[in-house]
Amino acid sequence: MSEPIHQDVISIIDYWNIVWRKKVVVITLFIVTVIITLIISLLLPKYYKSEAMIMALAPDSGGLSAALSSSPFGAIAGSFGGLSTPADKILVLLKSRTIAEIVIKKFDLQRVFNDDEWDAAKGTWKNPNKPPLMEDTLKKLEKDITIFKKSKEGAITISVEWKDPILASHIANYYVTALVEFMKDKSVNTTVQIIDPAVPAEKKSWPKVGLNIALAAVMSLFIGVFIALFLENLSRHHKT
Repeated sequence: MSEPIHQDVISIIDYWNIVWRKKVVVITLFIVTVIITLIISLLLPKYYKSEAMIMALAPDSGGLSAALSSSPFGAIAGSFGGLSTPADKILVLLKSRTIAEIVIKKFDLQRVFNDDEWDAAKGTWKNPNKPPLMEDTLKKLEKDITIFKKSKEGAITISVEWKDPILASHIANYYVTALVEFMKDKSVNTTVQIIDPAVPAEKKSWPKVGLNIALAAVMSLFIGVFIALFLENLSRHHKT
C-alpha cells in the first residue's frame, strides 16, 4: 500500500515543480486578469436596489379572485390550486401585464430604458419609424429590473434594481400604489398594508467589484496551471 501513495506524492511534487518553472506564465496571467476585471468592473454602470415590503391583512372573500380573473394572468392563475391565500393572488397581480403597464406609463420607462435612442432636443425618437416596443420594455422591467418574493409569513417584497436609486425606490413604491388602485377599481375588500416603503439605496448593489476580482483570480489560477502543464507536455513531446 505504501508504493502507490509514494507515487502519488511524487506526482504532486512533479506537478508543483512544473508550475513553479512556468510561474511567470501563471503570475502574468493572474495579474493581467485581475487588472482587466477591476477596470471593467469600475467602468460598468452602477445599479442600486430598493425594496418595499407589503402584506395582505384582511381575508379574501372573493373580491380578489374576481380581480385576478380580470387580469392577463387570470386564466393561468385559475388553473393553479396553490393560490390559496390573498398573498398568493396579490403576487400574481403584481406580476401581471396590467400592473406593469401602469408603472411603465407612470415613469415613462419606455424612454428611460432606451435613453440612447431618444432625441431629447427634439423630444422624439431618433428613428421615429422604429421606436422601442412596449413588449421589450415589459420584458426588461419584469426580468431584469423587478423581483417579487413572498415569505413564509405571507409578506411580499418588491425589489427594483436600476441605475438611478431614487427612480428605483419610486418604482417599487408605485407598484404598491398601482396594486391598491387596481384592487379598489375592482372592489376588492382585501387590505394591503405597507410594512416597509422603499427608500433610495446609498450603496450600489451591482457590480460587486470584490466578488468579480475574486472569481477572476481563482479562474486565472486554474487556467494558468492548465497552460503551464500544457506547455510542459508540449515541450516533452517535441523532445521525444
